[in-house]
Amino acid sequence: MQIELATDEDRRVFATWSQVSRLEERTCRPILNGKRVARNNEVIMFSFVIDGIDELVGRFEYFDFNPRNHSAEFGYMVNPKLRRQGIGTKMLNIAITHLFSTTTLNKLYCQTAAFNIASIKLLEKLNFHQDGVLREHHELDGKLWDDFIYSVLKREWREM
Repeated sequence: MQIELATDEDRRVFATWSQVSRLEERTCRPILNGKRVARNNEVIMFSFVIDGIDELVGRFEYFDFNPRNHSAEFGYMVNPKLRRQGIGTKMLNIAITHLFSTTTLNKLYCQTAAFNIASIKLLEKLNFHQDGVLREHHELDGKLWDDFIYSVLKREWREM
């Protein structure tokens, strides 16, 4: 699996994946041109490809950089046609290892809704720590769901 900076064409492909726009419309962050807008308006997005597969397999983005505290939030998505094949695990391993080895980040964190069981299981499998719960924070189809905040520290990632 290879990681590369996402191109504008990659972003157009991501926007075609089923339910992408639907989910992003319900995020707690503003949306601009199909992507979440971070407080500092900078979103770094990576694309993932696998030899022998003729389409993008996933995306990983990080944003909300906090230079003082050396932290950033991240999000990810696996191509809906390729889920449940271990791609998410490989993507997060590659992306997080890359960020911790090439930046000054000490902490990466993400926020996921309680209904996103696959994401919760993946983060827990990778030994992320659940830092908190934002109660009834995420609206989907007229129902309010809790959001969970998960994080991993650089030293914890090295120990894995």
